[in-house]
Amino acid sequence: MRRPASILLACLATTTAFADSGKHNRFLGIWGTPKQCNHDPIKPGGTVLATPFEIRADWLRHGTLWCQLDWGPVEQRDSGYFTGANARCGEDAVRDYFLGMTLTGDALTLRWQPFLANGPLARCPVS
Repeated sequence: MRRPASILLACLATTTAFADSGKHNRFLGIWGTPKQCNHDPIKPGGTVLATPFEIRADWLRHGTLWCQLDWGPVEQRDSGYFTGANARCGEDAVRDYFLGMTLTGDALTLRWQPFLANGPLARCPVS
């Protein structure tokens, strides 16, 4: 009897995750400040360029940093939408973060718990 119950539970979990996945679409895309979107030098006359955040269904990229994302549910709030993701970042030395994402209107803020916030960020124009 345990097998049918576990199969049912797995189906319900899959259905719930699939239903929420469409709500994450509003967070996907390329986000940054004007300097990041234009890939301007970080310092005037410098050679290191600012890079935007690229958020996809399974991962986030910022320059040479890549993170695998395991999404949480999307909440609608008075000010917009919130979701979180467990972010596993790096290659040789993987670090885990809780990444909170708040979308207020057209502005996205990323909060890397507990230390850093990036934003507000706007969608970068597609060129």
